[in-house]
Amino acid sequence: MNRTVLIRPWITVALFLSAMLSIIFFIKSDFSTSSIPHVQMRPFPYPYQAMLSFASDIDGTTPEEFAQYHQFLNTKSPTPMGTGLGLDIGDSFWMYMDTNSSNPYYVDNQKHTSNAIMTYFVGTDRTKKKDAALINHYYRAGWIDSMHGYGDFSRVNRNEGLCTRDLAMAAWDHLNQDGIHPDIWINHGNEANRENFGAYSPFSFTAYQQGDNKYSPYYHTDLIRKNGVHFVWNSRGDAAFGEKNAIFPIRLRDGQNIWGFHRYAFDRTKHGVNWTWGPRALYMQLTSKRLDELVARHEYSIIAQHFGGGNGLDPFDNKNIQPLRMLAYYQASGRILVARTSRLLHYNVAHNFLDYSVTTTPEGKTKIQLYSIKDPLFGSRPVTINDVRGITFYVADPHNVELFIGEHELDPKDVQHNPPDQTGKRSISIKWFAPDTFDYTKTAPRA
Repeated sequence: MNRTVLIRPWITVALFLSAMLSIIFFIKSDFSTSSIPHVQMRPFPYPYQAMLSFASDIDGTTPEEFAQYHQFLNTKSPTPMGTGLGLDIGDSFWMYMDTNSSNPYYVDNQKHTSNAIMTYFVGTDRTKKKDAALINHYYRAGWIDSMHGYGDFSRVNRNEGLCTRDLAMAAWDHLNQDGIHPDIWINHGNEANRENFGAYSPFSFTAYQQGDNKYSPYYHTDLIRKNGVHFVWNSRGDAAFGEKNAIFPIRLRDGQNIWGFHRYAFDRTKHGVNWTWGPRALYMQLTSKRLDELVARHEYSIIAQHFGGGNGLDPFDNKNIQPLRMLAYYQASGRILVARTSRLLHYNVAHNFLDYSVTTTPEGKTKIQLYSIKDPLFGSRPVTINDVRGITFYVADPHNVELFIGEHELDPKDVQHNPPDQTGKRSISIKWFAPDTFDYTKTAPRA
């Protein structure tokens, strides 16, 4: 069979020029064919023109607060903040708690302190589980998809690095026993969190990072890759709200490669940097101007937050509820797809590196076969249906197209035929994940 391979219109080529500094750029090339010029990959799942996620750090979040704000964000249940938004928003978790402070602070309106924050273990005692069952439950529900490091190890004395390799090994042992396999790591805290990694430089604030230094007692990135972590936020925040690519390659000091991701966390002002990653600053993060620009530029946005970082009666006040409702409207109107961070990142990888072919059958149908995702950092892997959910192709006639994964034609229930979008082109999609607005707080295990 004459097979015409269509490679992505632009290909990301990672060049690592130093073991200490990753210098990355993207090279775009056009490999479109002339034999079947009407087939082209759409940037985002139909009908959306952009994608957005929240990457929320678990700092200051009690189990009660976690349930309260996810009930509002993810379900359509009645809540004290109004009817839930029904959005697909994930979160992070901690295994341990070993922070201290010269001025103890309250993490909620009940005047609880840091030992009330949702963690897998009690402190660093690996024999005493605290919220392990809850974390397991919410991970399986999709409300947790990231780990915010191994825990909170921020110390007043920033020279106290307490998260050594033995704690990392114990964490993965328990996570594997529970079947918890988060593929996102988010660095946390001050310089006492020596286990952080991904942005080491001896000439900047990241000089403390030792997680990828195999000669350090804080080394653990061999465990990270072994246990399925694909993405890291490396402590470098972004002022840009949107990016053409959410991902970029990082070369770790132990020789491994991993995907970094951009995370909008602050605004630059004439007075300096204004960090906006708290729940009371949502109105500053989500503006109609920013959302319109995201749509117009066809970009990804990952927004840093600490949804449980407030200590009011409700996680969000009216000033910050309204921007969230506006975001839900942008999704409902088909402009911005809101997705948990893991889904956004895996879509970005699949879209960039999908290997597929386009041929014409003897009956005159267009046949699109998806073969593999040629991930340049983690290696090529065969396509599964969940890898490519949302992938959309512009075609002349969606009803005259056959979609295959390898040699197997897709079930019609997984295929979506789309009318013309804002470009005037019709398309065919592999359906995005079905909405899940079930209230998992109702089935959560009790403490």
